[in-house]
Amino acid sequence: MNEMETKKIAIVGAGGINSWAIKWLHQLIEDFDRKLIYVKIFDNDEVEEKNLLRNNQNFQIDDLLSQKAEVLSERYNFDCENIFITEDNIQKLASFDDIILGVDNHKTRKLIYDFALKNNKYVLDMRAQGTIMGFTIIDGSKDMDYYNKKMFNNLEVMERKGSCQLKSDVENDHIENANRVIAMLGIYSVYLKRLRKEKVSTDEWKFVY
Repeated sequence: MNEMETKKIAIVGAGGINSWAIKWLHQLIEDFDRKLIYVKIFDNDEVEEKNLLRNNQNFQIDDLLSQKAEVLSERYNFDCENIFITEDNIQKLASFDDIILGVDNHKTRKLIYDFALKNNKYVLDMRAQGTIMGFTIIDGSKDMDYYNKKMFNNLEVMERKGSCQLKSDVENDHIENANRVIAMLGIYSVYLKRLRKEKVSTDEWKFVY
């Protein structure tokens, strides 16, 4: 990509992690004067009451029942589309250079990893659950066989839909902040190095506190 070309970033998911990642990406663009960046958010969820508990997602009470992608795109002046990325529409990501991924299921994760590897796309995949957080960078240095063996080889897990907050923590008003931490770390360290065309020390990282 030419230095003067606009970098196009797709944000897939706008919930527990990416609602905060969007905030930090907007701030990063301003702080480092990165004007030639176009961002589009893809998500089709509405803001629910549980998303507001202890501010675990980046929404306000006035956002209840609104589309997450619309709320965040309006707040941070990004584009959006109210859809989930599926096999039927994944070509919508074809025009983007980078994908920032924050989804709650391995089916979508696998779909996007495979698409990115086949189409030379960069992916920053951030994950959190309870006190566990981590990221994976998809940049072509590993093939799909590696990810299939490491992440996508359990059929039961592939069918499961997760959440950044454990059900018991929500029920007991014991909200954890791993989702917020990984969002800032991912954008302000890992993705900043991407924008600077610098190499990170690792393309996979996991931490439990």
